Amino acid sequence: MMLRFLTGLPPGKVRFTIIDPVGLGENFAAFMHLADFDEKLVTAQIWTEPRQIEARLTDLTDHIASVIQKYLRNQYKSIEEYNRAAGEVAEPYRVLVVANFPDELHARGGQAAGQHRQQRAIVRRPVRLVGVDAKAVMPRDFDLKDLEARASC
Repeated sequence: MMLRFLTGLPPGKVRFTIIDPVGLGENFAAFMHLADFDEKLVTAQIWTEPRQIEARLTDLTDHIASVIQKYLRNQYKSIEEYNRAAGEVAEPYRVLVVANFPDELHARGGQAAGQHRQQRAIVRRPVRLVGVDAKAVMPRDFDLKDLEARASC
């Protein structure tokens, strides 16, 4: 799916935040070649440590708030609608990629309260695509049906 985003959007108009706590980045290492052209394409690295993951989730929730306030302003329902009205991909799409969600995210060091709050804030936004191991135990207070209602499954 990452390749589809890269080939389906104009160059530089997608940004990936990649989280791989157990694989230590190995699952997505090939995508790090993108950083040779522009580190922003992959947020400089693949995030593996709980404190790094929490910081990246904070960055994403801050960005979501900024987009809502700066671009959407109750005038547009989504960033896609805003970009169509702008006549181009004015604001790059942000894609959160998490390896082995949900099990592996809290396998290393437990599910931090901050991470849990940020994950919930992120998945409350419209989601275009999600791949989840439905047999896995979901984090406490996380209902997969909430995510499915907002996602292409």
